[in-house]
Amino acid sequence: MARIYSPHYGHSCDYGVDFFYGAAAVPDADLTTRAWFTARGYTVVPGSDTLSPWDYLPYETLATFAPYAGIDPAEMTKAQLVAAIETALITLMKIEITAFDAIPDIDGGTVAEPVFDDAAAVKAVLPAFVTATFEGGAKATVPVESWADTDTYNKGVAGKYTFTATLGTIPTPFANTANSTATVEVVIASS
Repeated sequence: MARIYSPHYGHSCDYGVDFFYGAAAVPDADLTTRAWFTARGYTVVPGSDTLSPWDYLPYETLATFAPYAGIDPAEMTKAQLVAAIETALITLMKIEITAFDAIPDIDGGTVAEPVFDDAAAVKAVLPAFVTATFEGGAKATVPVESWADTDTYNKGVAGKYTFTATLGTIPTPFANTANSTATVEVVIASS
């Protein structure tokens, strides 16, 4: 869906689309409707799947709330004000990751009989998700985009080989500003 903002905040209907205090939602794929509104000076914000709860409020109410979120509403349109409030609230709601749960070492066999031929074979068995712990002890699952061979895995040399997760999108309202990540060790014994 796309959000459409009327230049007139009290607007209730146009081109067969219902507005709430000057805001409406239409399917992103409806390019004809989007073009009609764009040509008439409306602000069209693609990719928003629904109206935000903030869209249902009059501009005056948003402008009254904005300073409490650290926003100066002067010279802002309703579209700009809603976007600023949403961004500020998401920033305020962030719960910081403090650690990732330990992943048990993986038995890589021995130098004589390794379990994995190369780093690609190790990466193929590593988890697609890791568990993060947040301030206050809450936990959430975080996707892993890929694993990096940190210690240059060598099946012919005994030792511990670290693989480090490259994380996917951190779920809202969590944050990882310290860039914490998960690691796992593959252990190859000498015999």
